[in-house]
Amino acid sequence: MSSEYSKEVKDVYGDYATLTVPPEERRSTLNVFMVYMGVLAVVAAIFAGSGLAQMYDPVTTIIVALIGNTMLAIFGGLIAYIGGKTRANTYMILRYPLGRIGAMIGSLIVSALPLIIWFAVETWLFGITVNVIYPGSPLTSIAGASIWGGILMMLTAYYGFRAIALLSYITVPFWYALIVIGFFGAVDVSGGFEALWSARPETIAPLGVGITYVFGVYASGCVITSDVARYGVKKWSGSIAWGAHVLIFMTALLFAGAAMTLLTGSPNVIVAIAKIGLGVGALLLAILGQWTTNDNNLWSASLAWINIVGKMSKRQWVIVIGIIGTAIAAVWGGVYGMSLDPFIAFGTFLGYFIPPVGAVLIADYYIFSKYVVKRDYKFGPGTKYSVINIPGIIATLAGGLAGWAASTYGIPLPTGVGTADAIIVAFLLYLVLAVGLHKAGLKFEVGEWIEKPSGF
Repeated sequence: MSSEYSKEVKDVYGDYATLTVPPEERRSTLNVFMVYMGVLAVVAAIFAGSGLAQMYDPVTTIIVALIGNTMLAIFGGLIAYIGGKTRANTYMILRYPLGRIGAMIGSLIVSALPLIIWFAVETWLFGITVNVIYPGSPLTSIAGASIWGGILMMLTAYYGFRAIALLSYITVPFWYALIVIGFFGAVDVSGGFEALWSARPETIAPLGVGITYVFGVYASGCVITSDVARYGVKKWSGSIAWGAHVLIFMTALLFAGAAMTLLTGSPNVIVAIAKIGLGVGALLLAILGQWTTNDNNLWSASLAWINIVGKMSKRQWVIVIGIIGTAIAAVWGGVYGMSLDPFIAFGTFLGYFIPPVGAVLIADYYIFSKYVVKRDYKFGPGTKYSVINIPGIIATLAGGLAGWAASTYGIPLPTGVGTADAIIVAFLLYLVLAVGLHKAGLKFEVGEWIEKPSGF
C-alpha cells in the first residue's frame, strides 16, 4: 500500500482527503469505536425506532432490527476492512471498481448529495426538539432553531477527525445514559413491561419493508465506513468497531425508540420523552446527538466533494455544505412541521440506491482484484486509474433500480427485500460483466487518469 506518500506529499486539502493516512496519525480500536458511536448517538436513530413502532409489535421490532443490523454489520465491516488495509477513504477506494470519473459519480451517490440531506434532516430534527420543549419564540421555532443549531454543528467538522473523536468521548456516554433513563421512565409510567409486550400498532407491515427501512436508515454510513476505519491502528480495527456498535447498540436504540412510542402513543419520540417529564433530557439528547452525528456527516461529505472537484480545502467545504444543509432544514421545517414522512421516505430511498456502490466495491476488492487480475489497491502520485469502469457503473445503477422495483412494484427478485436485492444484483452483475469481459479479452476499463502530486 502507499501510506508513505502521506509523508512525501503535502496534505493540501486537510484530513488526508486525497492521501493515505500515515502511521503517526492512526488511532486505537476504541477511538474508532467511539467515533462510530458518536455517529449513531443521534435522535434520528430513536426516531427510526419510532417509525418501526408504527409497523410492528415489540418482538417483531427486535427481529427486524437484528436482521437489518446484521446485514449492516457484515456489509459495513467488509468495507471498513478495505479502508483499514489501504488507509484510504471511500472516495479514493472507489477509483478501482468505478474508475476515476466513475468514483466521482459514486461519491455523489454515496455521500456528496445524501449527506447534505442527512445534515438537513438531523438539523430539522434538532429544530423539532427545541420547538416542542420551548415553543413560542422565533429562535425556538423549527426553522429558527434549525438555523442556529446547524451553525453549532459545523464546529467540530471544521476542525477535523481529532475534534470529532474528542467530542464523541465526552458526549457519547452521557447521551446513551439519557436513552436508558427515557426508556425505563416510559415503561414505569405506562404500565410496566407487561404493557410494553402487549402493545402493537393497528396493522403489521411485511418484514421486508422493515428490514429495508432499517438498512436504509444507516446505508450511507455503512458504505463510507472506510472514512473512519482508515485511522485504525490495526487493519481490522474499523470492522470490529463497526460491527459491535451496529449490531448491539443500534438494535438497542431502535427498540428503545419503538418502545417509548408504543407506550406513550406518540409517533414522535421526542414528544414521547417530553410526555414522561424529561423535557430537559429531550433537549440534551437533541443537542448532543445531532452534534456528534452531523459533524461526521459534514466531514465525510467534505471529503467526497474534494475528491469530486479537487478545489477548496476540507474546512471550506464544511462551511459551504453546512450552510446549504442548514438552509434546507429551515425550509423543510417550515413546510413539513412535525411530520415524519420525509424522514421515512428518505431512509427507504437510501436503502435502494446506496448499497449497490458498496456491493460493487466488495465484489471488486475481494474477488475480481484479488483472484482474477491479482492487483492491489495502491494510491499516490503517478498511480494510474481507468477513467470509467463500465461494469462498475452498470452494476451500480442496475442494482439500485432492481431494489427499488422489487419493493415498489413487487417484482419477484431473489429475496423480496429491496435492499438485499439491490446488493445481490449489483454484486453478481459486476462479477459476471467484469470476469466475462476480462476472460474474453475485451477492454472494459476506459481511459487513463494519472494521480497528481496533491492526490487528486
